[in-house]
Amino acid sequence: MKKSVLIFLAAVLLPSAVLGWLALRNAQEQQIILERRTAELYQSETENAAVAVRALIDDERRAFAEAVRTLIAARPAAEVAKSFTASLADAWPRKSVGFSIAADGRILSPTTAAAAGHADWQRFLWDHGPFVSNKMVVSVFPVAVDNLSYPEPLRKKAQESQSAAGMKQSAAPEVERDEYLKKEMSSAPKSKQAADKAASAPAPAAAASEASAQRAAQLRNVAPQQMLAMNERAAWSQLSVATTGFREITAGSSEGMVTRFVDDRLGILLWMRPEQAPELIFGCLIDAESLRDLWPRALPAPEYGSARAGRPDYVLALLDDKARAVATEPAGAAMQDLKHPFVASEIGEALPHWEAALYLARPDQLQSAARGARRTLALLICAALGAIGCGGWLVVADTRRQVVLAEKKTDFVSNVSHELKTPLTSIRMFAELMQGGRVEPERRAQYLRIITVEAERLTRLINNVLDFAGHERRQKRFDMRPLDLRAALASVWENHELHLRESGFATRWEAADGPYPIIGDEDALAQILVNLLSNAEKYSTEKKEVEMRSYLDAGHVCVSVLDRGSGVPEGEERKIFEAFYRAHDSLSSGIQGSGLGLTLAQRLAREHGGEILYQSRSGGGSSFTLKLPLAPDARILPA
Repeated sequence: MKKSVLIFLAAVLLPSAVLGWLALRNAQEQQIILERRTAELYQSETENAAVAVRALIDDERRAFAEAVRTLIAARPAAEVAKSFTASLADAWPRKSVGFSIAADGRILSPTTAAAAGHADWQRFLWDHGPFVSNKMVVSVFPVAVDNLSYPEPLRKKAQESQSAAGMKQSAAPEVERDEYLKKEMSSAPKSKQAADKAASAPAPAAAASEASAQRAAQLRNVAPQQMLAMNERAAWSQLSVATTGFREITAGSSEGMVTRFVDDRLGILLWMRPEQAPELIFGCLIDAESLRDLWPRALPAPEYGSARAGRPDYVLALLDDKARAVATEPAGAAMQDLKHPFVASEIGEALPHWEAALYLARPDQLQSAARGARRTLALLICAALGAIGCGGWLVVADTRRQVVLAEKKTDFVSNVSHELKTPLTSIRMFAELMQGGRVEPERRAQYLRIITVEAERLTRLINNVLDFAGHERRQKRFDMRPLDLRAALASVWENHELHLRESGFATRWEAADGPYPIIGDEDALAQILVNLLSNAEKYSTEKKEVEMRSYLDAGHVCVSVLDRGSGVPEGEERKIFEAFYRAHDSLSSGIQGSGLGLTLAQRLAREHGGEILYQSRSGGGSSFTLKLPLAPDARILPA
């Protein structure tokens, strides 16, 4: 038994537990893969939004170039250049400040005199004039346009600037800028109105301060959760910054775009060099804040299907350089933590430090799903291990039962051998005495009676064994017919009562008035009663008393056999009906029996739709009751 348990633990339970642990570990790995794939899927959403934003800005550049071509087609380029700022405001509806530059870097439009009456023009000259007139170099974000690219020196500058942790600008350009501003402002009109507007204009700001130059080397404005989980450097900006002049940017190209920060405001500079006048450059400055009408068009409408029916499971947002939401899809959706989206993509140099970000409607939904999946898997594994353990326990219990049954069968063989030997010995001994002629005539009848009783006991034992074997093979056949059980009881009681009295028992039969109509096999029922009466005789003690009671009870006929014997030990009331079980072993206790009497009696009773019930008696002894259903409509045949 112990060996079987050890084999079960080593060959079944332990490998199952290991497989369960490996399954949980694999589930965690699969969850990581699922989260990465989900992140990749959602990352494509933000990248598509970023591409859409860049396309919208490029559309603005194309619209600007088309407006310039329209103006040049109507008038000579040199004439258009002198009044380009005002002409562009009339030809192009987008709010912007146009400018034109001569080949030597002079700003042809807007002039300082013309800007005196316009705050936006004046701000442009203060903030961007030194840069576009090639008076100073600044930190800018060069933007690739279509298939055009910047000159190789500028591209290298951008790469070098991007790799530098802290980019510093020399003081010489700042001196040149101050001198330029002083010279330009000295030629401005001295009218009081112009002076007042100049006084109200913002103070000159450093076009490329050290803080501005370092923006590309710092962390992004947002820290995407999933990207940080997969790559610790994913939150660093990938923007390209170049410290250069406007002439280097426009050299060798016919059109382009560049962005830069001034006073923490993002400006988009569009420019083109017309074919009719390649010595001239026409450009415009667009404040990123003025493009708010474009951003909702960059965010795709949600696909409300089975996955996003009703409430969307994520929110797509466009964030500016200060991490403020300028557009969301669905419109008006609120996000709790703008700084920590699930995934995000930089818009690029066209809108530096702007992000297309995606926020989960439930930030913990992936973790919750993972925990739920792991809990489910753990429960399944526990259930499987429980089932295996339960199955193992059942196998062990069945094995133990088989071992006990084998032991009972061994005891049964010993008991039966003893039971067969005892009557045979008595029969042989008395037969030999009578055969030798040495028996007195008055004892002859006594010996014959003993031989008859022992032969009957041997017959009952053999019949019990044969009947039990027939029941086990389901070969027992019954002659079921209507009969009066009271008459059958009288026959059995009459034959057994004499033997009990001769053995010193006090007997009594209390019988209710008959008949007791039932349907059954008379021999089988008689065998039940004989087994019960034999048990009452075998297990008797000093107080020898056997009583039989028969009565009717609620559609049943009940026959009780009562004794004052040793009774059944407490806790073994159910076991006495098991095959081969004996509360008192015949070899050790001297009480004869095979352990099949009550088993066979119970089976015969159930074949008749009844049952045998046991109950201990007050004062000692046992009460066995045979309970059978009545057949009131049955025709009672004569015995």
